[in-house]
Amino acid sequence: MESGRGKRSGVVKGSKKSSNTVFYLVIALIAVVGIGALTYLSTRNQAQMVSPIDPTLPPVQSEGYVLGNPQAPVEVIEFADFECPACAQFAAVTEPDVRSRLVNTGQIRYRFIDYPLSMHRNTWNASRAAACANEQGKFWQLHDLLYANQDRWNTESTNNPDKVIKEIARNVQMDQSKFDQCVDSKQMQAKIQAHLRIAEQQRIGSTPTFIIGGQQAAGALGYDHFKQLVDQAATRAAATSGPAAGDSARSAGTTRR
Repeated sequence: MESGRGKRSGVVKGSKKSSNTVFYLVIALIAVVGIGALTYLSTRNQAQMVSPIDPTLPPVQSEGYVLGNPQAPVEVIEFADFECPACAQFAAVTEPDVRSRLVNTGQIRYRFIDYPLSMHRNTWNASRAAACANEQGKFWQLHDLLYANQDRWNTESTNNPDKVIKEIARNVQMDQSKFDQCVDSKQMQAKIQAHLRIAEQQRIGSTPTFIIGGQQAAGALGYDHFKQLVDQAATRAAATSGPAAGDSARSAGTTRR
């Protein structure tokens, strides 16, 4: 009887020792995984926090990108980030009507100025590429494609945005080798930094933000609201017989060519 109890006691002790070993192995494994995850997140955050601004570049002046009649009574300025989802929504839903019903009819001229937000790692690549397309007179074509294909090149989709953007740009009729060289060399970096300075001087707080007749409006505006603001700006312009909007951006450092 005693020997039987002794054997059973030995089995129990052995089971406890085995359970403790497994427990500590699990704890050790969790610790290793946790340290690895923290290291990954720290490295990722450091990579995202690296500033894309090159302080060694001499400052340049830029007027952004303009559509429409220079003599239009109202100028609308859009400050936008190519990786901003709300900007993509506006580009897809409202902007086609704005172009066809307001720009093409001579009611407004439309100015686009990049405002690359620090939270978007790949937006600088898109802005530089769009500026490269502008060198061949194809800014607006690539502008539309970048927003339409935002999910292909944005921060969540790829670590090589230039490669994807070059593929997207194949749908624009231009000298592709010249475009690729421009993208690879980052030769439009100073231009985008100039646009960033304008946005900061205007104290733009979010994207998209519009300046219409000197009045700021933020968010992906619907066409009716947009048109209402344009009509109000046109009324003010007619009353003062002066420019409705463009002075605000030009006073911040832009020039006309």
